[in-house]
Amino acid sequence: MPHWRSCTRLGLLAVPIAITLAAGLAAAQSQTAPAPATEAYLPSVSDLMIATIQPRHERLWRAQQQHNWEFAAYELGNLHGAFGRLAHAHPTVDNVSFPDMIASVTDQPFAELKSAIQAKDDAAFAKAYADLTQACNSCHQALNHGGVVIGVPDSTSASDLKAVTSSQP
Repeated sequence: MPHWRSCTRLGLLAVPIAITLAAGLAAAQSQTAPAPATEAYLPSVSDLMIATIQPRHERLWRAQQQHNWEFAAYELGNLHGAFGRLAHAHPTVDNVSFPDMIASVTDQPFAELKSAIQAKDDAAFAKAYADLTQACNSCHQALNHGGVVIGVPDSTSASDLKAVTSSQP
């Protein structure tokens, strides 16, 4: 018998053996204990503020400046939702109920902003936006992050972040 024919026959036998071994290995693995769960990544309050709250706060202002009331309403909803997700992700901060703290300072400005947007009222929007901005800063103060100051953006700023100070020399 030529050498290549014996190799072919051996090769044909090897395929069912390999399939049987793989099936046995898969069955053995399914009977073992599941791999331990890895800890889920949870962005910090600061991460979520910078990634979700701050950009929406600024886009809300820019939408109103352009009298794009539809987009302002959209961004107000996004900002409100982002605060809700932040509160859900971090239910307590420094032993304080974060959802309660957020609601206590944002509920009124959010309601006023919604009303101003619906009425397309620039003056009412400016007041409510300033109130919301001050509410943000009051939370920063209460949580000992008073060096983080949010302001009303201006047309030339690339951000609404006005100051970040450090206690380090």
